[in-house]
Amino acid sequence: MIEKRKVENYVFDNRTHETIFKLSKNGIIDTIDAPISSGKEAVTFIGYLKDTPLALKIYKIETSSFKNMDKYIIGDYRFKKISKDRRELFLLWASKEYKNLTLALRNNVKVPIVIAKEKNIIVMSFIGTKDGIAFPKLAEVEFDFDVVYPQIIDNYAKLLYGAKLVHADFSAFNILINPETEEITFIDMGQSVVYSHPLSKDFLKRDIVSITDFLNRKFKKKELTYDSVLDDIKRKKEELYGRDN
Repeated sequence: MIEKRKVENYVFDNRTHETIFKLSKNGIIDTIDAPISSGKEAVTFIGYLKDTPLALKIYKIETSSFKNMDKYIIGDYRFKKISKDRRELFLLWASKEYKNLTLALRNNVKVPIVIAKEKNIIVMSFIGTKDGIAFPKLAEVEFDFDVVYPQIIDNYAKLLYGAKLVHADFSAFNILINPETEEITFIDMGQSVVYSHPLSKDFLKRDIVSITDFLNRKFKKKELTYDSVLDDIKRKKEELYGRDN
């Protein structure tokens, strides 16, 4: 069973604690261990089901400082009724990330596998070693450009033209990398928007700028441009889906 002391140092409301114990009671997780990342809107813990490591992303309803959530939700056809209540908004946000990850997976984008969602908690596959060591972020390690760049292009093309989503918070800090194989995984899809969203093109431009600037700082001789990266994504789209997609 879940030990409350594992999460009591984090300011979660009573209903979040109840949700954690419900996941345990339903056989989704057995234990929760240390946090593996903490952001403005959520804390992600490593948990276990028997010997299998899992990731639990817990949205901090009571203490989150995340603002401007509305602009990522309003205009998304999947969410018609948007409450102004803080708790309801965070529950909607968790549903949004769950839906985004599910849609990405259906289109073969390398993202964590979603296992369950209960209120403000998403349970996902753990991106790391079998003994519970999380893979580093792309921004934190050295890597081979010729191995990683094609994966970035391939996965973003599948996200954009297959899943019809824009990541909207894309950076080297939201890409995990296996240090041995250099296989990458996109993470943090809560802000991702459908391509029909009124701000999707602005978010896409921001994504392209972010990853291009990072790669140019890392590999100065490559001299990537925003247009060249976007063109590579478009070429991959034609390769994957044809010209008419």
